[in-house]
Amino acid sequence: MKKFTLLFLSLLAAFSVNASIAVCGIDPDDNGHFNCPYIKSGSITWDETNRTLTLDNAVIEYNTDNLYDNIHPILITEDEATIIVHGACRLTTNGYVAISFDSYNAKQVTIQGDGSLCTSSTWIDLFIKATHLTVKDIYLETVNGIGDNGDGVGVALAFDHLQANLKGSVQRIAEGITFTNCSITYPADAYIGFTEGYGYAIMCSNNDYPDHIIISRGSNIMGDVNADGEVNIADVNAIIGVILGGGSNSRADVNCDGEINIADVSAVIGIIMGGGPSHDDHQYVDLGLPSGTLWATCNIGANSPEQCGDYFAWGEVTPKGVYSWETYKWCNGTSNSITKYCTDGELGAVDGKTELDAEDDAAYVNWGPSWRMPTSEQRNELFSACTWLWTSLNGVDGLLFTGPNGNTMFLPASGCCWQTIPDGSDLWGYFWTCTLIPSAPNSNCAACMIFNGEGKHWNSPFSRAAGLAIRAVRVS
Repeated sequence: MKKFTLLFLSLLAAFSVNASIAVCGIDPDDNGHFNCPYIKSGSITWDETNRTLTLDNAVIEYNTDNLYDNIHPILITEDEATIIVHGACRLTTNGYVAISFDSYNAKQVTIQGDGSLCTSSTWIDLFIKATHLTVKDIYLETVNGIGDNGDGVGVALAFDHLQANLKGSVQRIAEGITFTNCSITYPADAYIGFTEGYGYAIMCSNNDYPDHIIISRGSNIMGDVNADGEVNIADVNAIIGVILGGGSNSRADVNCDGEINIADVSAVIGIIMGGGPSHDDHQYVDLGLPSGTLWATCNIGANSPEQCGDYFAWGEVTPKGVYSWETYKWCNGTSNSITKYCTDGELGAVDGKTELDAEDDAAYVNWGPSWRMPTSEQRNELFSACTWLWTSLNGVDGLLFTGPNGNTMFLPASGCCWQTIPDGSDLWGYFWTCTLIPSAPNSNCAACMIFNGEGKHWNSPFSRAAGLAIRAVRVS
């Protein structure tokens, strides 16, 4: 009888995992809402019919005295499910998992949307057990990585058009890790490795697991609203869907005017018919400036005006995981050992260069010969010839410039990177110029523009080793 009771309890536990969705241990009510005190802001809703969990600017903070209580900010044991991410969403817990796909059932789960998802836990942020997980379109940030604690049986992981800053390893993925329209940009020697009995993992050349991984979108195709790598009638339909109320998609603002309407449909049709910009081009705006300078409408690495895009150290052409003098390309590990672009012998080898060569210009290298980083004079003109207003676009704070001809351009408050995580996002904007601060003792600084909601600073000197955003100008 005792054996039968134990067997019954085991079977009951096995069947109990079919409770498909829980937020901090709480099931949704009949309307798909969660009466959960750990949801600090935003909203989380569950659509049982479509098996869709929607996070809209959702912030969850779950704290527990029992790290192994098996309660997580989000738990999914659904055979098929989609997590939609809108706005800036954050899941934090002092427990050991932030999002758990914890079931031995075969599952197909997708995390997608037009927002950002930042997770933090004490063990592993995305725990995927017997799960085929696809993460697409969003910005993803983890503190303790992605994977399985066993042999990874049944686990597959796909990244599609993803921008990600992953702290912690990605490992124990039995059925493979794939990338579509994105790639690992840090560490430079990263590759997909396989270990018998443990599955696939992101590894380094020393056969170790990197604890910091950056994934960047591999292309920025204008008009590719559905992010499938092509511009065709499907993108027209995607814009029409947004116009008719079918969700949000920042890529649908093809002409980057801050609105999604029939003008964006016309822009995509123009691209399809060959009358619009080429797939290798990037949009720009004529503000009617005296110099005739044409400014890009998006940062390098971004797909819409409000996105921060990639961060670059001055004179470097790829983003990376750590921004410091120890990792800076143009020095020997310290701020007074400059090897290029130096006018002060006390700070390094003097070469007299005060403006970036093309091969060290991130705009030229990433976008082609029609683009360059702006000079300090072009930054000055932007402020002197335009009016500006601190405002927000799609929930992101920044400056809206209005040129003499009435055209506008939005610069997001992108923050800056020193060491790893961007600092000051939504509070300050930092943008590089291509111009060195030539006068001693500032050869270890370059000119940038810093702004916030209270004032502006032109050509402020800033450490060359820091990671800042770049808004390019068109030169041909």
